[in-house]
Amino acid sequence: MYVNSIKIKNFRCFREAEIRLQNRNRKNKLKFPNINLLLGNNGSGKSSILKALALATLSPVLKNSSGLVLYRIVRNVGHTPNGKLEDAKLTADLILHRQDLEGFNRKQTQDFEITSLIRRLGDLEELDSLIPSDEMPTGIFEDESPAFLVVGYGVTRRVDETTNFNFKEQSRIRRVRYSRVASLFESNFGLVPLQSWLPEMEMRNKGRYTQVVHLIDRLVPDDVKFTGEFANSEYHFEVRGVKTPFGALSDGYRGFLGWIGDLLYHICMGCPSGKKLTENQGLVLVDEIDLLLHPEWQRTVIGSLSEHLPNLQFVFTTHSPIVSSSVEKENVFVMGTDNDGSAIVEQYTENIYGHTAEQVLRSSYFGLNTTRAASFVKKELEPLSKKAMQGNKDASIEFLKKLNEPMTIDKSKFPDF
Repeated sequence: MYVNSIKIKNFRCFREAEIRLQNRNRKNKLKFPNINLLLGNNGSGKSSILKALALATLSPVLKNSSGLVLYRIVRNVGHTPNGKLEDAKLTADLILHRQDLEGFNRKQTQDFEITSLIRRLGDLEELDSLIPSDEMPTGIFEDESPAFLVVGYGVTRRVDETTNFNFKEQSRIRRVRYSRVASLFESNFGLVPLQSWLPEMEMRNKGRYTQVVHLIDRLVPDDVKFTGEFANSEYHFEVRGVKTPFGALSDGYRGFLGWIGDLLYHICMGCPSGKKLTENQGLVLVDEIDLLLHPEWQRTVIGSLSEHLPNLQFVFTTHSPIVSSSVEKENVFVMGTDNDGSAIVEQYTENIYGHTAEQVLRSSYFGLNTTRAASFVKKELEPLSKKAMQGNKDASIEFLKKLNEPMTIDKSKFPDF
């Protein structure tokens, strides 16, 4: 399943917006045809788009006893004649594939639309799907079906590192479809740890186990090697030649491998019989893809995910200029602000693909006039600039020197550093 487009109305900071996402069914000529990157200031609506996509695509199953508790989703402006807040409305235009259509339609692909409403009832919010259950592909209601694979990760994503991860207990609290996106809605949600399922996979299905090991090894940087070695209840990695258990890895590695391990678990559990894991089609939502990643890794992370998981549709958010310059302008969506203060989604014509971080930060996508420290500009450059504008030649020369010399900070002049 891919999302072709989503229309959003009265949802958090959005009054009304529409976004048409890139996916492989478009048959575009982009370098990364399955990648969508959301940019914007804090509070501009990037995370809200991820939440909207999860709710819109899964509303038929999330609306009833899934474990989802909504909080302040309906936009707090605009009222009906009886004084109630207007409902939030999500309309998702989907592309369903054969794995989504089992027991429903034998076509290879089919366009499908789901409209959902979110109503504010006092302090409570209620999700409802306007499409009758008997008009939905039945796979969406079955935990082990490959249909409607949607997986999401919020910024507080963490791995539940307990050795005895209790799948039965988890399923009683959250239904499978919701657990796949719960990290977007719950700050303390623990992801499925690799050691809780991969050892059993090795015994039960050697072929899929081998695929998982190879995928993890390809998705990590070149200085890390994953062989699948399991000892003392932990998987071990070779980091620059040193064997290291998962729990001793750096925060960046553990954070990335945590959500990758969780994603591969859900792909394995729902992969159609007889298919390779990389053939699985679905939607993956990741908030702050650059979280805790070194700039060197930021340069390659999107390309690596696109290459090695080619049939998944990805939607990422980021604040990183390095990540932003790794994709073409058609892959990038920018959160802006309308005249009434509501959020809007735009695509710019300026190309930043392959540009330096400095160029990207000073482009229309980030809008910085300078990347220098604000206190340096205010206390050193601005006074010199004013004098230079008044005809002071010495100030003009000093100003140019300041612009071209490597910036050093005299802490005696700037006690706030």
